[in-house]
Amino acid sequence: MSILFLMSMFFLSFAPLWICILCIDVKSLIDGTNCPYTEWIGLGLIIFILFISVLITVKTLGKQQTSQNTEEYMVVTAEKDTVSTTAYLLSNALPLLAFDFTQWFDMIQFMIIFGFLAVLCLLHYRCDSNVCLELAGYRLYKCRLHNDFGDKEETAILIRRKQLNVNDEVVIRKLNDELYIGKYKVSEE
Repeated sequence: MSILFLMSMFFLSFAPLWICILCIDVKSLIDGTNCPYTEWIGLGLIIFILFISVLITVKTLGKQQTSQNTEEYMVVTAEKDTVSTTAYLLSNALPLLAFDFTQWFDMIQFMIIFGFLAVLCLLHYRCDSNVCLELAGYRLYKCRLHNDFGDKEETAILIRRKQLNVNDEVVIRKLNDELYIGKYKVSEE
């Protein structure tokens, strides 16, 4: 999986936090501040990185599946993951609002903690909880898959736009060790 895609997914998973920070910075600029540089730099960076992250994510998820990077599987079990995004936001994004995003020192502290979270995400290849994906209609499924010959079985987290049911035949593209993008075997999407 592309490191850019992984970082884009990580950045987008904090979208509610970025929107809150944008509101805080805009309010600070409207109220008037003696040193507006922190707010302007924050606004510019967040908007730029959000734009780039959306482009990379849309490009990766919208990629046509080629026979080189895909495999066909039958869904043995499928369970929609409805908890991980909420838990992720409550445990990671919400506590970061404790920083004052109009002060340089707080911004430096925030960037240090956010940097550590990014490194942990890269080390564990985990960015599967993403509110932006859910808003775009993608759902996460924890599932077991087996190939047509029955000799290979995978336990995976599958990103799909449509409902996933047991016995569906899917073509999957691996993003990392656990995360896959899945489409119907017959092109219905």
